[in-house]
Amino acid sequence: MYVLSALWNVTLVRLPYIKSHCYLRRTLILSSPGRKIARKMSGQSRNSWIIKDDPRLVSARQKDFFVDIIDERRHTSDIGWALRQREVPAYKYNKARSPAEIKNDVLKSDRVKYAVEKIMEESGASLTDVMKEAESIVDEMAHNLRVGVIRGFAIFLVKVMKKLFQRVYVNEEAISKVRTLIKEYPVLLMPSHRSYLDFLLMSYVFFHYDLPLPVIAAAMDFMGMKFFGWLLRNSGAFYIRRSFGDDQLYWAVFTEYVQTHICNGDSPVEFYVEGTRSRTQKSLPPKFGMMSASLEPYFKAQVPDIMVLPISISYDRVLEEKLYAYELLGVPKPKESASGVFKARSILEEDFGNVHIFIGDPVSIRNYSVGSVDRTSHSISPRYIASLSFQEQALIQKLSYDVTLQQLRNMAISPWSMIAAVLLQNLDGIPLRQLVKEVEWLKRQASNLGAYIDYPVNETAEAIVHHNVFTHKNIAKITEDGIVELVSDDSMLVDKNGDNLMTQAAQELMVCLYRNQLLNVFVRVAMVAIPINSCVKDTLLIAELRSQYQLLEKLLNQEFIFMPGQTDQDFDMALSCLTRTCGVIVQDGSVMIKKSTNKYTTFFSQMFEPFLLGYWVMCRYLLSIQNGAHGKPLVKLPKTISKEAQVLSSQLIRDSHIKHKEVLSLDMMNNSLHSLYHLGAVHKEKREGKTYMYPNLVLLSKVTEDLSKFIEVPPMPQTTINMDTKTVVVNAKL
Repeated sequence: MYVLSALWNVTLVRLPYIKSHCYLRRTLILSSPGRKIARKMSGQSRNSWIIKDDPRLVSARQKDFFVDIIDERRHTSDIGWALRQREVPAYKYNKARSPAEIKNDVLKSDRVKYAVEKIMEESGASLTDVMKEAESIVDEMAHNLRVGVIRGFAIFLVKVMKKLFQRVYVNEEAISKVRTLIKEYPVLLMPSHRSYLDFLLMSYVFFHYDLPLPVIAAAMDFMGMKFFGWLLRNSGAFYIRRSFGDDQLYWAVFTEYVQTHICNGDSPVEFYVEGTRSRTQKSLPPKFGMMSASLEPYFKAQVPDIMVLPISISYDRVLEEKLYAYELLGVPKPKESASGVFKARSILEEDFGNVHIFIGDPVSIRNYSVGSVDRTSHSISPRYIASLSFQEQALIQKLSYDVTLQQLRNMAISPWSMIAAVLLQNLDGIPLRQLVKEVEWLKRQASNLGAYIDYPVNETAEAIVHHNVFTHKNIAKITEDGIVELVSDDSMLVDKNGDNLMTQAAQELMVCLYRNQLLNVFVRVAMVAIPINSCVKDTLLIAELRSQYQLLEKLLNQEFIFMPGQTDQDFDMALSCLTRTCGVIVQDGSVMIKKSTNKYTTFFSQMFEPFLLGYWVMCRYLLSIQNGAHGKPLVKLPKTISKEAQVLSSQLIRDSHIKHKEVLSLDMMNNSLHSLYHLGAVHKEKREGKTYMYPNLVLLSKVTEDLSKFIEVPPMPQTTINMDTKTVVVNAKL
């Protein structure tokens, strides 16, 4: 349903990582979910579905454990499909309610009554006024799920799907499990969130398979779209604010609204554990608010169990790729509006390849929490008083990371992701033959680490590369001389001096989006490879290598997903992988550097070099901040720091000191700033309700020095930044 807004926005401007204890499909023992997937992978045809005499057909209706659900729609009536009789399973304890009855139950709940009484006592407001505000909140929030509207929208939706995508694949064997689960338990759907289309695709899948339509937590941004805000609400979206602050009444209404759906089993509840779309195509660190509200009914014994379904949605080509690239550079996101939707119809003529939707193994909260929580601790207080024990909060955080990691494990990696990874290490272009060899090599490494690679074996590697470059012809091209290079785009963001750096950066960032889909496969082995590849000694003690790995994980924990408390286990498995399959030699408790430095360690290191370089630039900028009146560095707003660090990056690129334009990403700057704060290298302080930051020069200098050991950095004698004139004079010193 968000596709409408997405279409407009675009015109304006793997399995990745097998969980820490399940790295290698062939050589290491996997955990139960990883082991199950690995068995499927080892016996599959390696995607041998391509039709030899028609290279344009990169897939067929069935492959491995996936089935294309729009193939039939190309041959039969869309109207008949949308208006068919649907036999939808229902939760066994469900009492049928209309949307109006759900709202009424929320307002009459003990939780909301308690919040109303508390607000009246604290503010002196009348019952009528507070209840009127509560009614206003629930009216603003509530969905109005109507089957008639959904059927009408389905006719339009399936036509959009057929225009946008070649195939929409679903692991169909999971559907029967979902049907059974819905009858027995309340179900939470947790898809990955990398596009506006995620919302739409999930509803489409459930409609297609005659499953109950989910109710979906949606941002308030879309409510303001005149017609489409109404359409989304009538299709199951309920609107929530991005931040509740200390609004007790809003918290009470929101919590009760979510929990009444779970306790009564009205519909599956869908939300994104990441909280928002990932503009970088990497998974974001999970948020815990919605998860806490959803699981509280189990902890307080209101339901016998809750089933959580992690779902992975992988795109060959992302609808919002250009929008994301410019957002990362600081161009603000256009506001969603109904009028903008109709300006984007030309996007329907483009080819966005395939989508893979993998519904993961369900997680039973009852089984997951065995031995971790004691539900009897809530028996002495009313259920409507929000209170979770420390153990329950810890379990929620662990589950959130587990769900995110399972989403990553079940992603499908396209050949274009590997092409993008190679292109970013050959920004001046690469011969097609060499690119094909590098992609084939990288595919083998990703497969060894457990990734599901969407790669046809009955077609030549060169034909696969040709097809993928053509699909992404707005980003890359093959010249007459057989060189694959990035496409120039001079139509956007040119400043008054004719400088088109930001346009060039946007093109490069679009490539980065697709490489990022691959990074979670390699991040742990890369964090072992980086210290090995940069070591200037003959040997490196394992204990020292472990320490450097720990530092890199702390630095990059805003960029990638690491399970808290499993750093040592991750390190051991990553080092084991490198020694078994990548030629790293360990003798007498040390790594033999000369024998271990090879193509594996070099390529893995270079994949992550832009992140370390961007973090180093942030450190050097922070060291350049002048002292104030009391000898302490001046405090600045985080957004100001990120923007000024971006200015420094742009100057270093213009002066040819840095080649990676990815360091211009404000997302990278923001992540580096927050990582430095958690390391103690940056401090925060509050002033007039705003948060300011300033560097801890001693720790920051140490981190800067450590980063400079991992990567080659440019000399920087001094750095002064003037945001008014956007000039940079370099003067930062360690």
